[in-house]
Order: sequence, then C-alpha cells, then structure tokens
Amino acid sequence: MAYLSKIFIIYVIFMNNTNLLKFTKSQFKRFSKNFYSFFSTFSLQTLVQILFPPAMIFFWGIEKFGIWMFISAIPSTLAIFNINFSSASRSEMSINFENRNFLQVNKIFQNTFGLIIFNSIIFLIVWLLILSLDEMNFKILENSNYRDIKLIFFILAVSVHFLIINQIFYCGITYDGNVSSYNYNNLFFDTLSKICVPLSGFFTESLIYPAIIISIVSFIKTIFLFVLYKNQNNKILNLSLSTFKLSISYKIFKLSMSYYLDNVSNLIKNNGLIIMLGLFFNPIIVGLISTMKTLFHFLPIRFLDILNSTIFYEFSKVFGSKKLNILKKIFKMHIILSSFVLIFYLLISLIFGEFLYNFWTNNKFDFSFNLLFLIVAETFIFNIFNSIETLIKSINKFLESTIIKIIVSFLTLIITYIFFTKGYSYITYFVINLIASLIILISVSFITTQTLKKYSK
Repeated sequence: MAYLSKIFIIYVIFMNNTNLLKFTKSQFKRFSKNFYSFFSTFSLQTLVQILFPPAMIFFWGIEKFGIWMFISAIPSTLAIFNINFSSASRSEMSINFENRNFLQVNKIFQNTFGLIIFNSIIFLIVWLLILSLDEMNFKILENSNYRDIKLIFFILAVSVHFLIINQIFYCGITYDGNVSSYNYNNLFFDTLSKICVPLSGFFTESLIYPAIIISIVSFIKTIFLFVLYKNQNNKILNLSLSTFKLSISYKIFKLSMSYYLDNVSNLIKNNGLIIMLGLFFNPIIVGLISTMKTLFHFLPIRFLDILNSTIFYEFSKVFGSKKLNILKKIFKMHIILSSFVLIFYLLISLIFGEFLYNFWTNNKFDFSFNLLFLIVAETFIFNIFNSIETLIKSINKFLESTIIKIIVSFLTLIITYIFFTKGYSYITYFVINLIASLIILISVSFITTQTLKKYSK
C-alpha cells in the first residue's frame, strides 16, 4: 500500500512539473495533505475491516455474525430516505469561498442546515412507521427474539440520525478544500466502533449491546465534529436559520438529486442484497457473502476511492479554468493508473484468493471459486466505470448516469427476487449483477465521452 502511495505522488509531481496541473505551492500542499489523509483512512479502515469479521466470528459465532450483518444493513438501507445535501452544498460553498463571497457561503450553509433538519424529521417518521410493524418474516430471524430485534433496530436508527446531522459539519469543515481533519476524525471513531463491537461479545451474548455501543460512539463523534467545526469556522459560518430562503434551498435540492440517486443505487446494490439474502437464506450464507464481498469487493473500491476522491477536486479546478486539453490528459492518466491497480488486484484475487480467504476466516465457511470469480469480475468492471464517472461527477454532470445506475440496480434486485422465489441459488444474483455492471460501464463511458465532446466545441 505504501508503495502504491509513493507511485501516485510521483505521478502527481510529474504532471505538475510538466505543466499538466500547474499547482501552486499551497495547492500542491493541500493536494498532498488530502491524499495522505484519504490514504491513511483507507489503510487503517482496511486493516480494521479485515480483522472485524474474524473477530466477530470468534466472539459471537458464525450465526450471530450473519444476523448482525443483516440487522445492521436495514438501518443503513433506510438511509435511502436521507438526501445527501452536503456534497452539493460543499461544492457550492467552495466556489463562493474561492471568490471570497463569504456572505453567500454562509447562506448556503444555513439553508443546508435547514434542509438537513427537515430531512431528519422525515427519516424519523419513516423509521417509526417501520418499527410499528407487528412482525418481520425473515428466515434469518426465525430463531431470534422479535422484541430484541426491534430494540436493536431502534438503537441503530438513532445512530443513523447522528450520521444525517453530521452532514452539516462536513460542509462546515471541508468547504475550504482541506478534508484531512474531517477524515481523521471519522477514522478514529469508525475504528473505535469496529473494535468495541466484537469485543462486547466477550461480556454478553445479546446483540443489543453492540447496537448501544455504535449509538454512543456516533453521538460522541457528532460532538467532536461540532467542536472541530467551531474551531475552524467561528468567523465565517453561523449554525442558524437566519438566512433561510426557499430559492436557495430549492437550488441545493436540485443539485443534490444526482448525489442522492447515486447513493440510492449503492444502497440497493449492497444493502439490498443482504436484506434479500435474509429473506431466503440462513445466517451462514449471509456471513459467507458478506465476508467474500468485504475482502474482494469493498477493499479495492476503497483503495481506488483514494485516487478518485483526491483527483475529484482537481478535475473541478481544471474544468472551471476551461483548460479542456489538460482535463483530458489528466483523465487519461487517471484511467491508466486505475487500470494498473485493478489488473494487479484481479491477478492476486484469482491466484491467491482461496488461500487468503480461508486463512482470514479460519476455514469457517465453504469457499466457492465460482462466487469469487463473479465478485472479482464485477468489482473490476465496477471500479472501471466508477473511475470514469469521477470526471462527470466533479463537474456535476452525472444525473443521466445515476438514473441509469438506479434503474439497473432496481431491475437487478427484482429479477433476483423472482429467481430466488423459484429456488435458484444465491450465485444467480452475482451472474445478473455482472451483466448489470457491464451495461452501466457502457452507459457511463458513452455519457462521459459525449460530455467531453460537448465542452470541447
């Protein structure tokens, strides 16, 4: 990992010295600082994520691990009702901050604050309606105490509310282009919860307590983000609604729809699968697929997100200066570097995947090479189109690709449900998902190419 980090920094220095990026000293310092914060976050989160499943299995057992993965997926899935206002608002705040329009920065911030409060109330109402259901007929929960499950759901819903509130602090802390302090704060508390949840199994057999731990850590994390926000922005931003206007809020809402639909697509693709599996299969199958996806799907995605997230801001900067030839060169270099990383991942996964997985899980699950191949192939395609889409995301021109992704994700889940009701294996989903990702890759590539052509005229 450290070796790849050095390669990327050398690549950036090369582009800078050959006048492709033309960074100032302060810009390059910010770029490097952000990159290392993303890389540090990835490295430690990867280590924790690798240790988390074996630790959960050791302290809680295979069945409770599968149940926990299923239970924790439901509140996250209900975040489908959480519109991501922060990403669009942060971009607008950054533009106005660079133009030294501090009054407009504060107006956007306060209107975002109002939208997040409204969204939090909507999410609370939806969650209360879910909790009012008398029964949940999931095969995975057939041997569990229903009252305990509802209590766990409620506690986890509280922690999701803190995540919604944290959006405003994300805007307030990162709008000036420096995301490192925000990343390190998230890293600390996310790591803390991943350590405490498995260890709680040493003291109790009830999954209620891990849910309480997550909720408490989420609350403390929110407090720390508030303090960080106050220390950084006590002169420019005000956490109030004094400048709330429907026109500004409506603009933020429209800009946020692309991010929202993209988030919904990912929720359907990942959490929707876990819930679907809980309907038809036992905790062992849920645990198998969760661990396989952790090692062979989410790991490479997180690593490439370091590259995508860091270069994201530079795409926006170059596009804003209308240097489209430079933009195309950076884009090409970005895709080449991403492809290099993915080919390395593909070879390692297919050659050493079985050994690594069995060693990691201590041979607790029945390894399936067919499942490994399908996950690795889909992950390769997913990361290619995700890297390509970074360009159109950085200039807020990705609504079309997001709509395609969400339609394909819904269809994938519906078709999978039909096959599962007819008794097909869980492998069926991964075949369908591979085809779906190929369709998305073709669509995103076409949209990105057309967007570049449009602005090159």
